[in-house]
Amino acid sequence: MRQGRFSSSILLAFALLAAFAATASASGPKGPRYSLRISSGETTFPEWEQVGSTSGSVEPSTSVAVSIIRGGVTVYKDVGSGGAWLSQVPQVGDVVRLEAPVGTVIGQIVYDGLPVIDPTVCAGSTNFSGSNSLGEVVEGYFVNKVLRYNNYGVAVGTHQVGFGEAQVKTLSGTTFGGSFLQPLAAGEDVGAIETLKTPLAGEATYTYTSETERPVGPCPAPPPVYQPPPAPALQGTLGKLLRASIHALLKSGLHDTVTINQPGTVVQGLYGKGGTMPAFASATRHHKPPPAVLLARGAASAKAAGKVSVVLHVTRRGRQKLRSAHKVTAVLITTLRSTGGATLNLQRHTLTLHR
Repeated sequence: MRQGRFSSSILLAFALLAAFAATASASGPKGPRYSLRISSGETTFPEWEQVGSTSGSVEPSTSVAVSIIRGGVTVYKDVGSGGAWLSQVPQVGDVVRLEAPVGTVIGQIVYDGLPVIDPTVCAGSTNFSGSNSLGEVVEGYFVNKVLRYNNYGVAVGTHQVGFGEAQVKTLSGTTFGGSFLQPLAAGEDVGAIETLKTPLAGEATYTYTSETERPVGPCPAPPPVYQPPPAPALQGTLGKLLRASIHALLKSGLHDTVTINQPGTVVQGLYGKGGTMPAFASATRHHKPPPAVLLARGAASAKAAGKVSVVLHVTRRGRQKLRSAHKVTAVLITTLRSTGGATLNLQRHTLTLHR
């Protein structure tokens, strides 16, 4: 009986070990893991922390080469076992190449200088936004560090006293947006990381990472409020008057043209000479003292600068005066009014009308 129980226990143990091994095999990496990383920018303490670098690595370990190629020429290259590291950062347009083992190209990219953090990610703001490479996942963070001193009061490095991650809420094409849970502060550093993971043959993976970091600066000044340029001074000219008679005025009115240099209205009044003339052409057909009789009136609108035609029609009092007259001396008053409210009187013209 004991022997049977012992055999059952051994079988159960082997079954558990087999299940654990299968789970570990399914969850663990099954192929090499390659990575290429570019870090750019600077920190609040550049004398203690260097950010700019280009590096590559592989697991399991083998020979690795990282190269920066500019204009077809390799300008920087490092070779190592398991990893390679350069203190240089590529320029926009450079080709960055990862080889593992040396001679076998795993991946290469044309560096685009991204990601970039917007200037509005600044002190006192919770905003996190900027530009990224198309199709890459973006993360963000802020970090607060202070100088670390020895017992003699000499700075020997930095010490991290604060850290927070950004909540990336929008990732649309080549831009990202989000926020921090608390406003950023001067003295902190803010960073953005974009990542693209690509599966390779043999269950291997290749991960490209580009990171930028900079000190939190003051917020940019708001853009100036647009002020439209002032309108030009109101100007105009009176065109050549057509010869008119009392009969033609009574039948079809007086026709003329006026040029105005901006949108507005043109008002003209024809007054019988012999009374005090008004300061401006009458805005209505009914004219009250001063006593000069308003014989005819016309108006026209100008939607833009240019020439407009005006037709002056006889008023009721003007028709009474002209009906029996054989000769009338009249004064033409032309008033321009712009849409902005400016008013201008053109030079007055005296007309003599015969029957």
